Amino acid sequence: MTEIEPVAPPPPAARKSRVPSFFFGVFSGCLIGIFFFSFIAVVISANRTESSSDFFSTQKVAIVPIEGEILEARETIDILHRYADSATVRAIVMRINSPGGAVAPSQEIYEEIRKVKAKSHKPIVASLDSVAASGGFYIASACDQIVSNPGSITGSIGVILQWMEIKDLIAWAKMKPETITSGAMKDTGSPYRELTDAERAYLQRITTQLHGQFIHAVALGRKGKMSEADVVRVADGRVFTGEEALTLKLVDRLGNLDDAVNVAARMAGIRGKPGTIYPRRRKPTLLDLLGNTTDSESLVDRVLSRHGATFLYRW
Repeated sequence: MTEIEPVAPPPPAARKSRVPSFFFGVFSGCLIGIFFFSFIAVVISANRTESSSDFFSTQKVAIVPIEGEILEARETIDILHRYADSATVRAIVMRINSPGGAVAPSQEIYEEIRKVKAKSHKPIVASLDSVAASGGFYIASACDQIVSNPGSITGSIGVILQWMEIKDLIAWAKMKPETITSGAMKDTGSPYRELTDAERAYLQRITTQLHGQFIHAVALGRKGKMSEADVVRVADGRVFTGEEALTLKLVDRLGNLDDAVNVAARMAGIRGKPGTIYPRRRKPTLLDLLGNTTDSESLVDRVLSRHGATFLYRW
């Protein structure tokens, strides 16, 4: 009888190295950590420049403040661009509390509002605070709707040019200023002498032209609500309360900031209560304080300054 030899058991399977799995786990953990901390950094960065009622909302109304005299446009335009490009901002409210200011910055903000509306198709609503006069109203007229408090001061569609003539003071002080110019009109508006009839007519012509630009801009912005003739009838520099402005069709409705936000939200198709977002006011740095010499100017410097006479859309 033949004996059957026992079959040898198979050799144990070789143990797989855990090194690749370890490094894969470490790599995945690092990626998760990077994404997490990047998200936190974005949140912190956004909170430093923006204040939001609901950070995670994708149905927001952005509020762009215009405070005080309008002397430059760059910061406001940059904010408009940021909100126009934001996927979470569906509408914009211009919150205006300004008596107006320089002509060119008012015109630049007005034009940028119109461009943003055309490019982004986001509704832009003006909300008038205590004062939105002259250049402030110029900007508001570019918006789709204007919401005013009953007691807001608005209007003042006009141009003003002022300076102080100090020739008698100069004579009393026994001072004799000398001016050399390249042409007869170069020193028009000099505080050291009276205007000639020709110079007065020259400045009046420019003032009238700028006034015409203001009237045309308001009529264009309020198209379908006011004709240019309607604007001309109230464009003599008068201010109006919000209640009066409503009867004249200078504004569309009465209400506060929340009402303006709700109007903008409805125009954008936002359902329910919208989130709001607005830029935090930039705090002045030490460099700003050192570089700002306005407060240190003496009264004499301001009076004698040849830069004092400026055409203004200001109440």
